[in-house]
Amino acid sequence: MGIAIVARSFQAGTGPGGKPFNQETFENLVAKPIERILQSEAIQKLIVAVNAEPGNKLSEIPDDPISEGGMTPTMLALKARFPKEMKTSKIIILPCTNWGPNPGSAIALNMGLEIASQESDWVLNWSPEMEMDSRRIELGLAHAERHHLPIVGFLRQNWWERPQWAVPQNTACLWKADLLSRVNGFASECNGTGRIIKIALRPGEEPEDIPVAGMEDFHTLLRMQKKFEDLRWGMAGRSEPLSWNTDFQGERLATHLKKVARQYQVMQIWAKDIFPELSFNQVMNQLFARCHID
Repeated sequence: MGIAIVARSFQAGTGPGGKPFNQETFENLVAKPIERILQSEAIQKLIVAVNAEPGNKLSEIPDDPISEGGMTPTMLALKARFPKEMKTSKIIILPCTNWGPNPGSAIALNMGLEIASQESDWVLNWSPEMEMDSRRIELGLAHAERHHLPIVGFLRQNWWERPQWAVPQNTACLWKADLLSRVNGFASECNGTGRIIKIALRPGEEPEDIPVAGMEDFHTLLRMQKKFEDLRWGMAGRSEPLSWNTDFQGERLATHLKKVARQYQVMQIWAKDIFPELSFNQVMNQLFARCHID
């Protein structure tokens, strides 16, 4: 029951002629979490997608064109930090030159899925800020086996605060690789199509224009619900939810706040797009009728 991890990591704007790369941030928020998660014997490989799209405001700047073997700061840092894992292809670096405007990038996930599905039964989409380890992975797999589930998300701290944290999110979610392939993975429209909603990021602040983007995991779950009448899914970690490190600074903090603020409204938009004949409550009632929470 092998697992391939797909992670996304980058420091926007760093590289030649850009901002300096923060090695401490890389060590604490990327390298150490990777070390911890690779201790799981179930992990076959870790694919790290890096934003290297020319002209994208979120991307890193490579030292040479990617097409000619150039590398971005995160790619160089991974290569230096994990030489053994790189040599054995335990870690694969995946520069994405078509990332899109959403930091999460459904396109990058699909690129990782294409590699992961070649030899792994499961794909674990994971963000290093989520405190994942081998024991939790084993609990997620056991939950999947016990209830015959092809999807298992991991509950995070304060998951009860927001509806979006009670459904699978690709910051920490196990997917059966073949099931993802049957719905063509994650929808590129979740990167953003120009639609805008107005949301106040904090109480008392004026609403801002926020793009309708992200929640590609929920979008996929809804498409699966529509396609497969017998779909079952689950969430693990009710008694011991994941802690997550969101001690972000500057632009990354602003991006994180926008993402969290928009998620619930985006869920409602995706539900109406996929099930136009149903109310949001009807969609969610049907969805959770198929859920097993451990």
